[in-house]
Amino acid sequence: MVAGADSTLSDRILAGERITSEEALELYRWPLEELGALANARRDLAKRGSYGNRGNEIVTYIVDRNINYTNVCNVYCKFCAFY
Repeated sequence: MVAGADSTLSDRILAGERITSEEALELYRWPLEELGALANARRDLAKRGSYGNRGNEIVTYIVDRNINYTNVCNVYCKFCAFY
């Protein structure tokens, strides 16, 4: 657990629960080092819990091709690279 000004608030944040707007304002009064440690701990928990415990640092991409099947276009949209 991250030592913070309010341990119940820290526990709720680490559990991934939503906080109220008043609790969010309370975080502004926390020391920056404690707030950063809490954010880092929450991020580490989120990484471990996602994608079947493999972490969420998986990067994927897709090759997207829009093949122009004709040499005539009357739409003039910005989607394809016809013009």
